[in-house]
Amino acid sequence: MADIIHHREIRYGDRETRYRGSRSVPGRPAQELRRWQDWDNMALGLLMAASPWLAGYTGLEDATLNAILIGFLVFALSALALTLLDHWEAYLNAMLGAWLMLSPWLLRFDGFEMVKFTHLAIGAFILVIAAQEIWQSRSGS
Repeated sequence: MADIIHHREIRYGDRETRYRGSRSVPGRPAQELRRWQDWDNMALGLLMAASPWLAGYTGLEDATLNAILIGFLVFALSALALTLLDHWEAYLNAMLGAWLMLSPWLLRFDGFEMVKFTHLAIGAFILVIAAQEIWQSRSGS
């Protein structure tokens, strides 16, 4: 099977490094290519997954399951993006952030203000960070 991810070698003075994917920028060390957005979304994913216990709504099964599932998906996608050094996960995180913002109405737990606020706030942060990552990858900065 052909290698799906093409590795390129770049030489930095006396050292040599490997990088992968579209985030790679020749002339910059690999550590600099791991953008802050992935780390922030990983933290937000964990916060979302823990929110049923932090905000005390574990009795609402749909809201709890939604928070845990989407939180872990955001975390996993962002962690995978750090490993693969690619930006495709930003599009998926943007969709997951939008889902979090709409889910109180779609799953009918919008009558619980704290649960609704938690989903709206964390979903908005995830969406904004993902949009910024998409913008940054398109503008080449």
